[in-house]
Amino acid sequence: MKAKTVIIMLVVITVVNACKKDKVETTPFFPAELATVKTALAASFDSLNNSLSVATTQFAQTGIDTTAIRSKLFELYNNFSFTKEFSFITLQGIMQLIEPAVYYSYQGSDISAQSSVVSAFQTKLPVLSNAFILLEGYQATIDIHPIVADDQLLGAISAVIAPEILLGSIILPIVQDVEFEIWVMEKSGMVLFDQDAGEIGLNVLTDPLYADFTELIAACQLMAEVQTGETTYSFFQTGTASVVTKKTYWNTFSMHGNEWKIVWVIPV
Repeated sequence: MKAKTVIIMLVVITVVNACKKDKVETTPFFPAELATVKTALAASFDSLNNSLSVATTQFAQTGIDTTAIRSKLFELYNNFSFTKEFSFITLQGIMQLIEPAVYYSYQGSDISAQSSVVSAFQTKLPVLSNAFILLEGYQATIDIHPIVADDQLLGAISAVIAPEILLGSIILPIVQDVEFEIWVMEKSGMVLFDQDAGEIGLNVLTDPLYADFTELIAACQLMAEVQTGETTYSFFQTGTASVVTKKTYWNTFSMHGNEWKIVWVIPV
C-alpha cells in the first residue's frame, strides 16, 4: 500500500513540475525595457510635480507676490534639466512672469485660449498638454498647476517640458548597441521621441511621410486606444531607405489626463 502511495505521489509531482515548466515556457514575451522607461518617466514627473505642488501651495497660502514667484520660477528652472522655462500665468491667462531671462520678451503674452490653460482653470487641477509649437517658436508640452486658495483660483504656474530631452536622457542609454529601438508618441499620434530625429514632431496619423504605410497607421491607432499590447508593421529601417517588418510592443505612461505611448520595435 505504501509503495502504491509513493508511486502515485511521484506521478503527481512529475505532472505538477511538467505543468510548471510548460507555464514558464509559454509565458508571453514582453520587453522589460518598456517598464524601465515608464518607471523613469514617472520618477521624473513625480519630482517635477511635487516641486510645482509645493510652489502652488506656498502661493495659495501667502498670496501673489511677484518677487517671490519670480524667485521660485528661477529656482525651479535650475532644478530640472528637461524643462525649458517656467511661468506664472494670471487669472486672465497672461504669462506675467517667465524664467529664465532669455524668454522675458514673451512676458505679457496672452495664452488664455490654449486648451491646457482653459482646462486647468476650469477644473482647478493640473494638466499635461499635448505637444505644440509655443509662441517662443519650439515644440514642447506644458505641465500646468493652478494656484487655488479656499477654492478660489489665483492663477497658475507652468513648466515647459522638452519631451525630446527628457525621453532621450532615459532611452538613449538603453538602446546603445542593441537590435531593438524605442520611440514614443502621444495618444494623438505626435512623435515625441525617435532615434531618427527627423521624425520628432511629426504626427504618424496625419503626416504625408507615413501615408503609404497603412500597417503603421493602423498599429498607431491601436496603440492610441489600448494601454498595452503587441503588433507588427512595416516601415523604414532607421537611417536607411529600406522597408522592413517590425515586431512591436507598447506600454502607456499616463499623467494629468495625457498619455504617452512607449513603443519597442525590432526588425523580424
